[in-house]
Amino acid sequence: MHLIHSAWRGDTLSHPDNRLYPPAPQLAERIWIATFSAEGAIRAGQAGHGLMLSRTQPRPPGEPRLPLDAIQNPIIDAYLAALPDGVAPRILASRTAFVADSLAHALQVAEPGLRKQATQHRAAGHTIEGDSVTDYLQQLDAHVGDPEHVIASLAQDSVLARATDISFQVHSVEPSHRDTLRSIELIAQHIAPHIR
Repeated sequence: MHLIHSAWRGDTLSHPDNRLYPPAPQLAERIWIATFSAEGAIRAGQAGHGLMLSRTQPRPPGEPRLPLDAIQNPIIDAYLAALPDGVAPRILASRTAFVADSLAHALQVAEPGLRKQATQHRAAGHTIEGDSVTDYLQQLDAHVGDPEHVIASLAQDSVLARATDISFQVHSVEPSHRDTLRSIELIAQHIAPHIR
């Protein structure tokens, strides 16, 4: 990281004539660090970088249904405590969201991808309880449904109120291109106005 910062400032890179052109010192203020841990969040905060939170993360042993925000809020707390005075926090919360015109269609589209993800999690030694798409939603942190259901699901995630930026992705739901575009449209029209 030191070498990258040095290059952005315009410092030499192993030879006096070897420099990044043009210098880009402003990029140092745009670094984001992704982490699953409070320790990583502390390092990001101490450096004044942004904090990127994953759309899902492994649960502690014996707690497969622990809500994602219960895991990520302590990470945010550690980040904020480590930020130098005067540095504005930058917290990105990535979330899986697939929105369809009906709950039934959303669940039908989501089932194969979430079942595949559950199988992969189990193969990696993680506990996933149940075997239906509705069992998978909370454990895999997927906000799936019609606009009303997704708004209600996202409202349960207290991390979103603390985030400065939120990104949505359809992964691990595997919708068609048409369904993905419709989901983006529904998020823009119905979900985004309710966040914050």
